[in-house]
Amino acid sequence: MTPAIISRKAIFILLCMLFAVLIPWAAIAMYTGSEGWEEQLTGFVIVQEGMASAKGEPGSFDPYVGQIALVRSLYDRGDWKGTYLAMNRFMDMLEAREGAISAKAADAIWDFCYEVTPPALHDVKRHKQWWDKTVNWEKFFWEE
Repeated sequence: MTPAIISRKAIFILLCMLFAVLIPWAAIAMYTGSEGWEEQLTGFVIVQEGMASAKGEPGSFDPYVGQIALVRSLYDRGDWKGTYLAMNRFMDMLEAREGAISAKAADAIWDFCYEVTPPALHDVKRHKQWWDKTVNWEKFFWEE
């Protein structure tokens, strides 16, 4: 057998083809990082419930856990419109402090929701409006 001699040009072309195949797979792998957002949100609500319970704060997180279960079932079925509506109902519940949960817990869940929920599945503008209502931007940016 004679050893095969491969030119640098052939190796370069082979590597380019390999990268051309791997780059889309890497993009898909990075995108799937947003998968599991509903489990993360459920876990965060449960953590907030545990913290409130440990502090002896009144309030029930059951409505939130139930709403997230609804969101998850709609999302799993591929009902994007239903998921969007259910997520915005979840946001309504947080704004109204349903279950008499503390403002601190509701705000923490609200902020986490914005971080993990895919933008197409909730009203992103609502977050900006909420921040505009609650944050004194002059003080936020200029005071130390």
